[in-house]
Amino acid sequence: MSKKIYDAVIDLLDKRGPVPEGSEQERREYRYLDAGQLDSFNTIQFILEVEELFNITLTPEDTTSEQFRNVGGLIQIVEDKLNAEL
Repeated sequence: MSKKIYDAVIDLLDKRGPVPEGSEQERREYRYLDAGQLDSFNTIQFILEVEELFNITLTPEDTTSEQFRNVGGLIQIVEDKLNAEL
């Protein structure tokens, strides 16, 4: 499941500007918020798209966490939410 989530997150970010090339590990470490990939409006839109795509709800604690600031951390948040529903 992690690869599907990874691909989906990269696709959502790519819609807002190119994600730097590199290995999958380098891309998982990409700090998209720190890099300015998303402005405040795009961040809200991005959160809504992630929630809709995976049928989850991201809490304010999720979206303000250090984990949310990079691709790998967001993938982990999504996986945790999906696993909690099982």
